[in-house]
Order: sequence, then structure tokens, then C-alpha cells
Amino acid sequence: MKRITALGMTLLALAAACSATRENQAVATGGQNQVAKGDGNVIATGDDPESGDDDGDWGIIGDPSYPRVVSKVVGMVNDSDVRAGAQRRGLDVLNVMWEDTGRAQGSSLGPNISDLTLQVRYRESEDARDTTALMPVIRFPNFSDRTGDVRADKFFVRVGNHRDKRHLKSVPLTDVLKNIKKFASKPWSIEGSGNLLAKRDTHFLVSAQAVFLPIPKKGKAEFNPVVFNYQSAPGSPAVLAILVTRQGTSMSIVENRPEESGTRGWGQELYFNNEGMRAAFTAERRSDVKQRIQAQGGPKSADDKSALSRGSDALFLIQVPLKHKNRGYLGGLPTDGAAMADEEMAAPAAAPAPKMAAGGSMKMEKSDVEQAVLGHGKNRGPFEEGGGLRLERDDRFPIRITVQFYKATSNGVVDEKDLDGIAKSIGGVYEHADFVGSLVLPEGDPRRPTEWQRMPREWFPW
Repeated sequence: MKRITALGMTLLALAAACSATRENQAVATGGQNQVAKGDGNVIATGDDPESGDDDGDWGIIGDPSYPRVVSKVVGMVNDSDVRAGAQRRGLDVLNVMWEDTGRAQGSSLGPNISDLTLQVRYRESEDARDTTALMPVIRFPNFSDRTGDVRADKFFVRVGNHRDKRHLKSVPLTDVLKNIKKFASKPWSIEGSGNLLAKRDTHFLVSAQAVFLPIPKKGKAEFNPVVFNYQSAPGSPAVLAILVTRQGTSMSIVENRPEESGTRGWGQELYFNNEGMRAAFTAERRSDVKQRIQAQGGPKSADDKSALSRGSDALFLIQVPLKHKNRGYLGGLPTDGAAMADEEMAAPAAAPAPKMAAGGSMKMEKSDVEQAVLGHGKNRGPFEEGGGLRLERDDRFPIRITVQFYKATSNGVVDEKDLDGIAKSIGGVYEHADFVGSLVLPEGDPRRPTEWQRMPREWFPW
């Protein structure tokens, strides 16, 4: 999906630079954040965790045919049956998600836009290097970007993993945003007051999606959300990314540094903060986790308890807009509020998907989709947070929260029951919103708290 299509000859080079990005970035969020309604309903929960037995290889553990499993799951974005089933429910199947805090009306671009992908790492053979694959996601279509405005006081997150993962607690997300240094392993790496909560943040901009991961029986996937923000650059982050699962909260600035881009060479990999060290996220089948816990005589730790609790399949990606120096691929919103020139913007095409598994045998298989349980893997170096930079909130844009529900599959086959369950989970998130609609294609919507565009066609000049 090229975000940039018809901005004139002066943008052709920019389009070439960005076309790979708006098509391929990853994201992941969720977990023991609780988004509760006034009646006590909760859409995601979790509990405090322990490290777990994550001493295996990077990728799927235990199945030598894993590359074939990956290929089948990757092929879901091209599977006509899967796509048709999603479309009947008003949804789409994608491998690159547009998770923007500031996209212009009627456009694929804007002054604060991010591509999100979920990337599983694996090896084609024992002696091969790590490679990655983009995972399929079911969500509302990228271009229209249906979102909800959920009250800020409904969000709770698990914290404590930055120091001691054995002692987690739930706190309001607003408490974290008021003092991010308090929840950082290296508070000295964050310059400024540490308060990123703005007056406008009565509501957060929320979207929801379901993510499929290639997980055979007794298998485990290791993955990273990857974010490419078009306004970010080294030394000039346009967003702070906060990931939340049942095992805690992890925050990193997004700078698009080449050394943080992983094997694909673009975007920034996001990690779990394991007591100051970074670790990839993991996912297992819930049935396998339940069997393992039962075999040991029941839960032995808080992490065991949370693994089988509500929200163990959820990850929240929170993007906090930051003031930056306009060094990225695209510029930001000018401080004088200048309107952009007229331009035609074509609706984006679907992102190209990898090839389907050979043989087409998928159609003969049955669905083995089930809920995944998220965790984290072994340590892979120091966890980076603020980069020694001064972080200041750009309050012209809303905070965006992407709620993800993770599903395990070994063959990429989904049935009507699976799709009904996914549609229900996604719809359940929007039920918590005071306003639901599209900020990109508004149709008589009431004034939304998360709106950033104050005049028609307002954006930035080229």
C-alpha cells in the first residue's frame, strides 16, 4: 500500500522511499491492561508473570517443518475464502496496518502516521540465518480506519516488570503517562518532565484487530511488533511506543534507527522490557499452556495464573505523539496551521502478500485456530527507552491504542465460527467507546474528542 500516490513529480522520490514502509510494519499490544466499562465489564486483563522456560532457539520451538507452517499462515492474506469471510463481516485481511495518530481526511498520508506489522522470526534450516515473515491481521479496512474514542479512565495497565517482574500491579494508564520516568528501567535516559498526558486526553483513539501466528501443537512462536513512523528519524522521534501485555508495560521511542530495524531493514522492532533487558514476545497455544500447568499440579506462580486468565491473548500498542524536528520521510503539522495544497489521493491498494504454500492443500484441512497465550523469550541485550532525548508531548494529536487479540493456527485455515468469534472480540472493544466512526472519512460524525483536524483539508504544505 503506497501511502503516497499522486502528490506530483516532486514527491516521486519520496514515494519510492516510503512505499516499502506503509506496506510492511508491525505492531503488537494488549494484555493485563483492563479496559473496563462503568458496569465492571473488562475487555482485557492479565496478571503478573515470571520468565518461563524461554531458553530455546529464536522462532518456533520443536517442529522441524516450521517454515511450511509459516508459509501457510502468511498465505492467509491471499486466501480468497479467508478474505471473503472477513469482508462479509465488514473486515479485511492485511499484513501491514495503518495505525495513525494524525492522518488527513480523505488521504492515506498525514502529519503523524505509522505502519505496523507483526513479524515472526524463524530459520529455514538449523544453519540458516534468522528470517522474518509478516503475519496476517484481521481488522477494519486501512483506508477508512474505523476507530472509537474510549474514555481515558477506563484503561489500566500492568507495571513493575521494568524492575521486578515477580511483583506486578495494575495502575491507571493515565498515571503512567503523567510520569513515564517512574515506570522506566533507565529514567535518566528520558529528558524533560516525564509528563506526556495532555489536557485533550479525556479519551484515547482506539482500534482493534486479531493477529494470527504460526503455532503448531507443542510449539512456540517468537515475534516482534514493528513500527515505522513516517515523521520519526534518529534523534527526532515522533512517537513513544508503549506495549502492554499481561506481563507488564514496555516503552520505547520510535526513531527508525537502522540498527533497530531487524532483518527486513525498515521500521523499528519493539521488545518486552524484562527487568531492563529486551526480550522478544512469545505465543503458545492456550491448550498447551493449560495442559502443562495441570501436569505440574496447578498454577505455581502468578504468571501461571495469568496465563489462563482473561486477557492472556491480548497486546496493546499505545502511541504517544511527540514534538519532533521534522527529519522523517514526511513532515509534520506546521505550527501556524497552514493548509495543504489540493491534491488527489487514490485509495491504497492491498499490501502484496507472500506466496501461498505450494500444493494448495490448505483447502482440505480443518481449522485448528485457538486462543494464544502471550509471554516473552530470552534476553537479547539492554532495553532502550528514551535515548537521552527530551520528550515533549505533541498535544495536537490524540494518543492511539491498538488492541490486538492473538490467535494460534498451524495451517492458516479459519472457519465461520472462528471469524464470528473474531468479529465479536473486535466489536466488543468498540462497545466501550463514546464515539465510533472514521476520522479519515467522516460522515456527519459529531465532534470527536480525538479529532485533530480543525479545518477542511488542514495538513502540512509540500
